[in-house]
Amino acid sequence: MLTSPDRNAPVPRVPVRARRSAALPSLARRGVVPLAAGAAVAATADARTALAAAAAVLVAGELDGRRPPAIATLPLARFAVTVAHVALAVLAVAAVGVLGGGAPPAPVGLATGAAVALVGLLAAHALERRAGVTRVLVLGTAAEARDLNRTIVEVGAHRFRVVATTAALSGLDAALRASRAELVVFTDHVARPAVLGHVAAALRSHPVRAMHQDAFCEMALGVVPLASVDAAWLAGLADPSLRPRGAALSRLVDVLVSALLLVLLAPLLLLLAVLVAADRSGGVLFRQQRVGRGGRPFTILKLRTMRGTGADWSAPDDPRVTRVGALLRKTHVDELPQLLNVLRGDMSLVGPRPEQVGIATALEDEIPLFPYRHTVRPGITGWARVRCGYARTAEESALKLGNDLFYIKHRSPVLDLAIVLETLRLTLFEKQFEVRAPAAKYVLGPRRPAVVQDFPVDAPAPAERAPVHPAPTVAVG
Repeated sequence: MLTSPDRNAPVPRVPVRARRSAALPSLARRGVVPLAAGAAVAATADARTALAAAAAVLVAGELDGRRPPAIATLPLARFAVTVAHVALAVLAVAAVGVLGGGAPPAPVGLATGAAVALVGLLAAHALERRAGVTRVLVLGTAAEARDLNRTIVEVGAHRFRVVATTAALSGLDAALRASRAELVVFTDHVARPAVLGHVAAALRSHPVRAMHQDAFCEMALGVVPLASVDAAWLAGLADPSLRPRGAALSRLVDVLVSALLLVLLAPLLLLLAVLVAADRSGGVLFRQQRVGRGGRPFTILKLRTMRGTGADWSAPDDPRVTRVGALLRKTHVDELPQLLNVLRGDMSLVGPRPEQVGIATALEDEIPLFPYRHTVRPGITGWARVRCGYARTAEESALKLGNDLFYIKHRSPVLDLAIVLETLRLTLFEKQFEVRAPAAKYVLGPRRPAVVQDFPVDAPAPAERAPVHPAPTVAVG
């Protein structure tokens, strides 16, 4: 029988110092940083410009504080997104000054205000990382709790920390009191309806949320466990009311940015075309059929880097790669002609990388969820691209699919910006065929998905749960 919390038991109190520390990041973004930035601009501008600066930094701080938690797992973008928000605030202030009919703000004042805003928002993130960490209690085995905590650290999801675990519902109340956890993550060790009912009762004395481990991985780690995807999850991709907003804006940005880059990079593309032609490996442009939105094939454009058709998986030290092609592939400039694909509507700047038609057909036979990555336009770069690298096997493609599904469900302008910024870092410092596997254990599950049934029409029923026996509470951290 499930036990309810004792009404006469003392309600755990979060120390005043901890509550104040947790509130500091919000106070900084909404008060201290905008006022300081406005004051810095006021030293060299009028009151109207200073007020505009404070308002712009306030908006930038709000946007920065509401970014998806998974962005924190990107080494560069978690800082660069803040820089981008501050840069947009500076542009907004400059536009207000020019369009308002007055003199444009002094560059010194804008630079000082931007520096104050940037330092302040980065400090707010540092405070959030130290004092705003969400304390997680795992309702599962001690081994499951250790694995999840280790993955959180490895992936870089610093906003979460596993502090305790209990393997039985009978130990949940005591564990919540002892650990002061704010989030209960439960595994398949305990039946889901029983967990939710028990947590609902515990809410009377504990301010706590609860979610399944699969949902936590999606929210905090930025991956979708493939084994957990069912018809209800997939319905969200098809329901217009649940689709992310801003599709028209995203397409407008694709067109404007790709057109601008093609104009700016025209001299470089002309020089590269001459070098490729001198290598005598075939035509300057390499054309290949790839799978696009809705599963429709399209012709992708790249600068030629290989001899032959290149219709197989690429590999390190591929003998088909030419001398010039090796340099182009290392710097990724062979991808620049894909800006024409973006302009034509075949691709987007950000999205799942388009796969070859033959390889995609084979992967669809082996991974039943693979066709769902074609619900959006493919991209020059993407979430799976910056987190997983290149895939050379079906298993690595399944790992990337778990990341692609996360992007398709959660895509937004801020996430796109983070991906573009992280791509710049990877272009300069990554190894061409390096394969990374963030949270691979949770994406692939105990085994890589095999062909069982088509999704979502005949999704398999959940497996029966084994009976759960009480187990002691174990402290994790």
